[in-house]
Amino acid sequence: MDTRILLCLSLGATLVAGEPPVPSWPKVLRIGVEDVKPGREAAHQKNEFAWSKVFVQAKSPYHYLGLVPVVGANQATWVWFYDSLAGMEAQQAYMEKNPALKAQVEALALKDADYITNYSSVAYVLRADLSREIGNMAPRFYWTSTIQVKPGHDAEFTAGAKKYAELYEKAGLKPRWGVYQAVAGTANPTFLWVVPLHSLADADATMADDEKMAKSAGPEELKGISKFIADCFLREDAQLLAVDPKMSYPPADDIAADPEFWKVWTAKPAAKAPAPSK
Repeated sequence: MDTRILLCLSLGATLVAGEPPVPSWPKVLRIGVEDVKPGREAAHQKNEFAWSKVFVQAKSPYHYLGLVPVVGANQATWVWFYDSLAGMEAQQAYMEKNPALKAQVEALALKDADYITNYSSVAYVLRADLSREIGNMAPRFYWTSTIQVKPGHDAEFTAGAKKYAELYEKAGLKPRWGVYQAVAGTANPTFLWVVPLHSLADADATMADDEKMAKSAGPEELKGISKFIADCFLREDAQLLAVDPKMSYPPADDIAADPEFWKVWTAKPAAKAPAPSK
């Protein structure tokens, strides 16, 4: 994992005295995807759990989330998050300065080859102008759309995304999403649209909000949105991803926000039974 920066859509948090953590979108993501061999999912998860434990024991400052698809291809996804692109370089330097940790990671990476067939990664930077606040949510799922835009249509995408948010707000709805633009690892221009969900019921609510927005916008505005998509998009791939606690190395703020979900990292080991008296 020192050379394959994992995909993790974990959220940074800003703390206010006396209040619970309020998540905010991280500025930079590096997202990695592994294709997992059929029938090897459990063994792969076990190896990744060991990987996470190594980082916990080392008290690494570089956290990540592991995710698996609710539906779709047999893959595993990770997200590392940074304040800047320089953070990726800093992480590599951290690994080089910790040879014992590096050796453990390399051994686990070698074992991981038994469970996967391919790995790829993409670096993204936040488009704060297109993103909206997460709110006080502890995400357990993420609904994502990877949108490849036609070359030269970046400005159209920006205008269309802003218009979509305006229509949402005009309908009395509160948009909750993050938008990222790829900077390396894939065709450009590519954008990642991320909707955080605490449960899949939130996905149902999101679709209901889309219907409310459409009714509020009216046919002419919807025609404009349809034209924007037809003129601007080359391809859109949607994914519904579930956070896997065992495959993640979550920040303390994430654990504090949803301790029941992260109990695999908070549960105390069972006490040993006292030795029988002679």
